[in-house]
Amino acid sequence: MRAIVVHPPKPGAELSDVPAPPVGPGEVGVQVLECGVCGTDHDIVGGKYGRPPAGSPYLILGHENLGRVRSVGPGVIGFAPGDLVVATVRRGCGRCRFCRTNRSDFCETGLFTERGIGGAHGYMAEEYVDVPEYLIRIPPLLASVAVLLEPLSVVEKAIFQGQRVLDRKEPTPGEPKTATPSALVAGTGAIGMLAAFVLTVRGYRVMAIDRHGEETPAASLLRGIGATHANTAAGLGALEGARFDLVIEATGSVALDFTLIDRLNPNGVLVLTGIPDGGGPALPVAGGSLLRDVVLGNQAIVGSVNANRTYFESGLRDLTVFAERWPGATERMISARRPVEEFGEVLSGHVGGSIKTVLTLAPGGAASPAG
Repeated sequence: MRAIVVHPPKPGAELSDVPAPPVGPGEVGVQVLECGVCGTDHDIVGGKYGRPPAGSPYLILGHENLGRVRSVGPGVIGFAPGDLVVATVRRGCGRCRFCRTNRSDFCETGLFTERGIGGAHGYMAEEYVDVPEYLIRIPPLLASVAVLLEPLSVVEKAIFQGQRVLDRKEPTPGEPKTATPSALVAGTGAIGMLAAFVLTVRGYRVMAIDRHGEETPAASLLRGIGATHANTAAGLGALEGARFDLVIEATGSVALDFTLIDRLNPNGVLVLTGIPDGGGPALPVAGGSLLRDVVLGNQAIVGSVNANRTYFESGLRDLTVFAERWPGATERMISARRPVEEFGEVLSGHVGGSIKTVLTLAPGGAASPAG
């Protein structure tokens, strides 16, 4: 079968013929329809990280996925050929309490593997094999947006964790909220845009920021769901002093992360999802003043990575809500679908103004016929 492979830490990617995985007892064979491309893929192609499976000279790239069940092995219950599925990414270590209870996103040993990232082949291939516990069945009506479920699961977890921290001050019996809760989303890539959608559904007053004007697809989408967009190319002064209860960071910019702390309301929470370059230059930070304000303001800074099955399932519910509330809006997050043969151009770098680019591995992508 064809697959996009990398050889970490060597930069670059290639479309190669590799052995197709056999389907054994208790396993499900899946034809890959689409794979989303994200910053993690760009970093792996750039040689920053990535790890092949043990004994393999290469790693099949890709973790954002949508596929169709092609075959099921003996003993499989609940899946049949033709079913649309999205696979989760992380596989637990099997040792710690979290991995033993299907919460590998909180793995304590660090011995997990992640498909398409570290220690396990990914989904930028014509086929893959997995077991039912890692597969989420997708309703056909969501086929056009289901490739967004993996990044949405990351958002679902981040917002859930942030809300749990915010809830440490609730409830106040007999007293309504002082004001509608407010949220700031930093970054308007797929993670940021999906966060804006989820937070709006959760009842937040949402503002999203990037370094672009009002003419971009992201700014238009935000207006369409009732959120606000601000161009902060000249700095956060564009926010005119506004502060927020919850801030979701989706850029990986260290300098911005420290600045965002100043945008928290008392009792507010900053959730970091972007992964900074660990080798970047040191930054001067007024650490004493910053941490003093965090303590005196009852504020919290939380990191959030990956997602377990629970968040894929809540994301699936939210995709349905998005479709009902804003018909066609979620589809607009997919800026382009490109055939896998054009992988080189797609993986070479981010296209300015785009939200999500998807590689199609089957003719017609999600719309391709079964079989």
